[in-house]
Amino acid sequence: MPPEMRKAHPYYVYDAIQAQPELIEKILRKRQAIELASDAVAPKERIFFVGIGTSLHAARVAESWMREFSAGRILAHAEQSFELVHHPIAFTPNDAVIVITHTGTTTASIEALGMARRAGALTVALTGEMSGEGVRSADFQIETCEQEVAFAYTKSYMTALAALAILILRIVGRRELLAPAYSGEEIALVPALIREALHLEPQVRKLAKQMSPLARIEIFGTGVGWPTASEAALKIKEACYIAAEGFETEEILHGPFSETDSRAALIGLLTGRETDGRARQILSAAGELKMLRAAIAGPSANHDISAEQILIVPETAEWLTAFVHLIPLQLLTYFLALERGLNPDTGRQDQPAHAAASRHYKY
Repeated sequence: MPPEMRKAHPYYVYDAIQAQPELIEKILRKRQAIELASDAVAPKERIFFVGIGTSLHAARVAESWMREFSAGRILAHAEQSFELVHHPIAFTPNDAVIVITHTGTTTASIEALGMARRAGALTVALTGEMSGEGVRSADFQIETCEQEVAFAYTKSYMTALAALAILILRIVGRRELLAPAYSGEEIALVPALIREALHLEPQVRKLAKQMSPLARIEIFGTGVGWPTASEAALKIKEACYIAAEGFETEEILHGPFSETDSRAALIGLLTGRETDGRARQILSAAGELKMLRAAIAGPSANHDISAEQILIVPETAEWLTAFVHLIPLQLLTYFLALERGLNPDTGRQDQPAHAAASRHYKY
């Protein structure tokens, strides 16, 4: 818990959301150092991205990017660190293992790092500044930003994505497998895209007011939109204490629709690809259930969308929506918490029962 908790807007998490463009600019200035790690990873036969919680979502984005950037010619694996430790992979010196842990103290992730080291795999630790000693044994350590104050991590996720994008673009480029549609220079657009998306705040505040009485929020997307939906749902749980789930676009139809109704809100992430057709069908179907519907889309995807609110984000390549789509979702989480009279920084650790519960485990 921070030494002095704020008791009104702006809370710490709001400051973190607003700081993200500048923090990503700092990551871009570290590009050469990140690319040194990439050059070591590039020759390896297998590449694993490892994390838990928010860091697992970053690992899943990284897995998706590796596939997209190489046109499917490089297969990377996203692994949940607790599962990896207890259901291990037989690592070898021909592997590279990138462990994502902002604090550098996440127990399972540090154990996964040690397991990879003992097997002779090349290891990279992607961490926040002033992180724990457990990551110091990695062959390479890439630092992102200062440690978070708020319980719900925001800037650490975004800066980790920026570092991962640089890392992966370089790896694919070194293997001479970068698909023609992608450029290593597009990552430089991210700070400006985020600043533009932050202008959606007034619209998001209105949506938060509409959603705040509801019992459940469901978010869906495909490609990088899937882990983005999962990350946003996690933040809603942490800051707003609302049941929330992130789904892959098609998977939301395979069971989840049976248990949903007008007590829930639905948010679709549209990217301009052919998968948007299915997203439009899902949003239309949700209208029959009287769900409150919202969509996040760029200008070219903003057509034939059945939703009570459409948040228009800057036009960009699909892979960059991992940054751009998350901004209105972060703002939504923040203002949902305020509408519900909650402090979005605490993760409920200011409540005696939850504080007592947390003493039974450690991260």
